[in-house]
Amino acid sequence: MPKARPQPRLISLSRRVVFLHIAKTAGTSIVHFFRERLPAGSICSHGDFLGFSQHRPDFQRQLQQYQFVSGHFGYIDVADLLQDSYSFTFLRDPVDRVLSLYKFCMHPDMQQRFAVARAARDLGLEGFLNSKLPEVCEMLDNQQTWQFARMYWHEDREALAHLSEHELLEMAKRHLNEFSHTGLTETFNEDFARILHDLGIGERVPLARQFQTAEPVTREQLQPSTLAVLQERVALDYDLLDFVRARRSRT
Repeated sequence: MPKARPQPRLISLSRRVVFLHIAKTAGTSIVHFFRERLPAGSICSHGDFLGFSQHRPDFQRQLQQYQFVSGHFGYIDVADLLQDSYSFTFLRDPVDRVLSLYKFCMHPDMQQRFAVARAARDLGLEGFLNSKLPEVCEMLDNQQTWQFARMYWHEDREALAHLSEHELLEMAKRHLNEFSHTGLTETFNEDFARILHDLGIGERVPLARQFQTAEPVTREQLQPSTLAVLQERVALDYDLLDFVRARRSRT
């Protein structure tokens, strides 16, 4: 009979931690790590927000009761928490992120819950990446940049529609500079180790990943014209990624 897996020891945090989680950047593995080690009721993530008021000032006040706050929220949702928190995020190659999102949308439970997943099912890969449906645009068009500038929902994009692309990118960069650490999916273990060190948590990065994509969709499966369209749709996200890489090379 196999031995039972030992339970991780509980940890305490000296200050609140805010993790701005961009979808499909390996963030679920981080949330799983902290959920196993923090006392029940001290961590808030993902679907935990569904019962909250979506009025943004109320939303931020509700988040203040937790030690660890994570989720697919935008900068505007946690801006008031950053000064007194340790905050971090992860970026990913934009094309790879979108292709991983498409594969994730193929899960039947995602299709029951989210319009973007139903669009992916109905349109197929090429149709999805070329689609101008609002639910697709929200999740594809420079989503990482929008999440740091404000948030990527349609109403947030409308609120900043007066900005040029350059101004939007510069806003996202300024907001990103407020975070304690910005990791990259390509250097996940190194970055997660740095985060644990910063928080005084003397544990190694777990080897296992949560929800690692089996048989991922690759860019080689795309028609050249579709790949070109997708690269255009995430051009600002590549600029944001280059900004982070250049900043890291200087430190």
